[in-house]
Amino acid sequence: MKMRYLPICFIILFLLILTGYGTNYLLNSSFLKTTYVHHFPEKQSPALTKFMNKYILLSSVRKLFKEDNNFIFVDENGRTDDKSILYYEYTEEQVEKYYEPILGTDEKLNKILKSLRSIDKVEKELLKPLENPLTYSLPIVTMEEHNQLRVKTTLNETVLDLPKLMKEYEVKETDKLVFNLLENNKENFVLEIADYDRKDSKGEILFLTVFIKKDLSEITISEWFDEAVQKKLDTGDLNPFLEDFQKVGALGKYAFLDGRTIIDIKTKKIVKINEKDYLSNDGEYIYINGRKDVLEDGIQKIQTIDNYIAQNEVYEIEYKLDYKKIAKELDFATSGFGIKSGIGLAAINYFNENYIVLSLTYKGRVVGTAGSINVLIDFQKNKQKPTFYLVDLGIASISRIR
Repeated sequence: MKMRYLPICFIILFLLILTGYGTNYLLNSSFLKTTYVHHFPEKQSPALTKFMNKYILLSSVRKLFKEDNNFIFVDENGRTDDKSILYYEYTEEQVEKYYEPILGTDEKLNKILKSLRSIDKVEKELLKPLENPLTYSLPIVTMEEHNQLRVKTTLNETVLDLPKLMKEYEVKETDKLVFNLLENNKENFVLEIADYDRKDSKGEILFLTVFIKKDLSEITISEWFDEAVQKKLDTGDLNPFLEDFQKVGALGKYAFLDGRTIIDIKTKKIVKINEKDYLSNDGEYIYINGRKDVLEDGIQKIQTIDNYIAQNEVYEIEYKLDYKKIAKELDFATSGFGIKSGIGLAAINYFNENYIVLSLTYKGRVVGTAGSINVLIDFQKNKQKPTFYLVDLGIASISRIR
């Protein structure tokens, strides 16, 4: 009699696997065991190199774009006596050779990383000043006396009288200004100008975003926050620039502005991202609940920007994050017991399509911490079953690598 029911049991099991229950069962079962690796990745990959560009150069320069085999960077001005925008370059082969010493490394990883991130070493062995920015259609920008900004492009050259141009914001000739290049594309570029002697409409330090056509025929100025940018969209002041902003999503209907804001080009409205959700560095993906103060473990869900805005339940990536298991892998004596993980701090430091970097800090059994670790999650081979590299990169839990 028992043999008679075996086919029915197999059918029920098969149907469960096809349902949501079955999917969750698989995600939580031994069929999809997580692969934990206790050293830095052994082989270079496009996703790893993209992350290392951010990690190595975190405190000095910012990547603008990649053209052919060259990475192009811009210096991050931070002082009022920085009078020019400086550019640098290096090839993909050069940066891969530069971080090659840490491949597969476990012991003394922090010491090697500290050396690689040394500003002196980076400037001496990796970064090469870009002699002619116009070759890459980059603007040459210099601050002269009385806050006169000299701008030269491949199409035109002029001196912008900032106090006159920014009269609405009460910028003066004697104000202390810091300026940086935020974006550059074929038709226009975007500057950020901080005035440390003025307050914005919210009572904070005045940060202005300046949109400039390469032929200098159009200039639009806005305060940096989304509400101010939305006003410029409503008035049509940003119309000359919209089509040239970086496009994100498969549909090409969204623009990614300044690495922080998504704009619907058709409706000319800023897309609201839930404050608990995390926008990827390239603006293409959303990590659901990725910005919570403490990232919760369990099943993690990631959507494309198109699916997120459409508010559907289609996920590009679903994977399992298990803090208790990670602590066990590392032999951390945590405060967690039973089903508790013992996690204290958990945050996303870096997020792109194929790579996520986390910082985890565990509570000690009595006081203090049981230990801290960074987790490099690699989705390149399998988006539903990524490889977890458990390594100490020295990144604090609150750091965000943009």
